[in-house]
Amino acid sequence: MTYVLSKAITAIPSIDKFAPELYAHLDTFKELAEYAEEVNPISPLDYGRFSDWAGALSQVTQHAPGVYSFPYLSAKFCKDLMLELDCMDYSVNEDEDEAAQIPELIFSHHCPSLHECLRALWHNAAIPLAKVLFGQDPDQLRVIQAAKYTVDNTPRGHWHTDSDSDVTMVVALTNEHEGGGTVVHVGPFAEPVIVPQLPVGHAMFFNGKAMRHYGLPVTAGERNLLVHWSEVK
Repeated sequence: MTYVLSKAITAIPSIDKFAPELYAHLDTFKELAEYAEEVNPISPLDYGRFSDWAGALSQVTQHAPGVYSFPYLSAKFCKDLMLELDCMDYSVNEDEDEAAQIPELIFSHHCPSLHECLRALWHNAAIPLAKVLFGQDPDQLRVIQAAKYTVDNTPRGHWHTDSDSDVTMVVALTNEHEGGGTVVHVGPFAEPVIVPQLPVGHAMFFNGKAMRHYGLPVTAGERNLLVHWSEVK
């Protein structure tokens, strides 16, 4: 059943829905993306020459090669999303292994207007960032969903890959819980990388199809995530 929003403005794509740190550098990220796509991959020699480029890239944290995080959505927009999500019905994907099933909600099914809003934000900011960080254009946004992790449904992590996602983005919608974070396997000769629980609105970026990963257990409260799966054209 399609959900009717309590605040229609929440589904209107607007620049104020981005984190201020991202919005301040968005034009520079687009310039970087154009350079990366048409000239060369970005190197330290490039952005070292241009203070604007260095300032934009300073917003990105590299946890390991191919695993990044950065401010993406504003705290206010995340709060507005949670006000709507708390009124929606989550369900588990029964096609998954029972031990890996968690409550989730696919926006295109439950609230197409929010899906379109988040899709517009993705195309405006996430794609330029993917061009800069991965040298890829993930313009095929397959799924946007919300996921809810609790003490009961995440007693332990389960290694998996995102079979339909060349570029996966996971955004923290809340951070009042205890525990959580994400473990990523980055290669056969490297220790798994732990990306800790991120601040509200911050996003984790990685190749979900190639990198096995799992969410660390929540020990108290409720962890709420916004998950994007995309493929390169």
